[in-house]
Amino acid sequence: MLACMRSIDLAHPLQPVTVEPSCRRLMILVWLERQPLAFVPVSLALHQREVSVDQLQAAILSALGGDLWQVVLGQQIEQQALPTPHLPPFSVVVCTRDRPESLARCLASLQHLDYPGYEVVVVDNASRDQATAAVVERAGVRYVYEPRPGLDWARNRGWNEAMYDLIAYTDDDVVVDHGWLRGLAHSFADPEVAATTGLILPLELETEAQLLFETYGGMHKGFKRICFRRPDLPEAQMIAAHMTGVGANMAFRRTALAHVGGFDTALDVGTPSGGGGDLDMFHRIMVAGLPLCYEPRALVWHQHRRDQPGLRRQIENNGRSFGAYLLKIWQTQTVPRGVTLRFAYAWVFRYLLPQVGRSLLRKSNLPFWLTLAELRGALDAPRAYRMTYAHDRQLRSGMKVAL
Repeated sequence: MLACMRSIDLAHPLQPVTVEPSCRRLMILVWLERQPLAFVPVSLALHQREVSVDQLQAAILSALGGDLWQVVLGQQIEQQALPTPHLPPFSVVVCTRDRPESLARCLASLQHLDYPGYEVVVVDNASRDQATAAVVERAGVRYVYEPRPGLDWARNRGWNEAMYDLIAYTDDDVVVDHGWLRGLAHSFADPEVAATTGLILPLELETEAQLLFETYGGMHKGFKRICFRRPDLPEAQMIAAHMTGVGANMAFRRTALAHVGGFDTALDVGTPSGGGGDLDMFHRIMVAGLPLCYEPRALVWHQHRRDQPGLRRQIENNGRSFGAYLLKIWQTQTVPRGVTLRFAYAWVFRYLLPQVGRSLLRKSNLPFWLTLAELRGALDAPRAYRMTYAHDRQLRSGMKVAL
């Protein structure tokens, strides 16, 4: 086992932590009450079985800095100052296709949410057998079948089928924290907030591929709440929608989804683009002048790909889908084309190519094959962009299409 994971709440005295002998690194999620503060690495000696309080204190202080107690005190004051939030009902939408084992684990975690009112809607995006339907029936939640392939078709079907006005999305390879919906509700307590994303941490770090993905950047966007409002945003920052969150943990007001026209069905998993539907939605929310907030209290745990071929495909898809997303912005001119061109130039020539060069010269912790995968995906983006919109037009016209 490459890494063990534990949680520590600073509201309680530290205690020694026991780890498995095979564990090479300890990763600690540090909390204060309901607020996650940091994901802290602790180095372990060979066959070390216990991490002392002193070792834990040193690691936490190193991660949070010398102002740790000011951080803790500030969080305590904020907790005391906040009124008990209104807890409106949520419709939780899980889109899935042919992954019954992952789905069963996700639905089990949703059954243990600490929240008074919510429904779960599973959108089956054209699974090839009845295993998905059987899992949903055993879980006792609502089942909807969407025959058109593509994650954004399923997302749109989900919010149109939802009972409540707040719609939260998570993926079938996710386990939600029991306080997930409370975190989202905390963000939506501001009536102006139209959309919310949340913290995503790894469910496990047991393989080299999973550790590589975290080294590459993972999915989390930090531990500080941030709100993105158009008057405060440079146009280039509205393009950088990947900084606002990830589709595995996002929620919207129904009115916001209706205002921007729902998800773009030509994008994301199940189409030639391979992704980008969540980024496109975040971008259009911000362009429309609707506030979008990142709330780390809304925490979920993601099952990263365990093998290197799967990770390579994921990173290549990331490059392809981000390129397709930029091409859509260029085509629709939601921001001036000059801004989009400069952003795309910086992405390729100041990020992707230097990253490949550093890994080729072994000046990076990332292997060459991984950095090259994202560049290859980016170079394939123009082809994927043309194909994905042609595929969508065919699907809408009722023609049979194959991916």
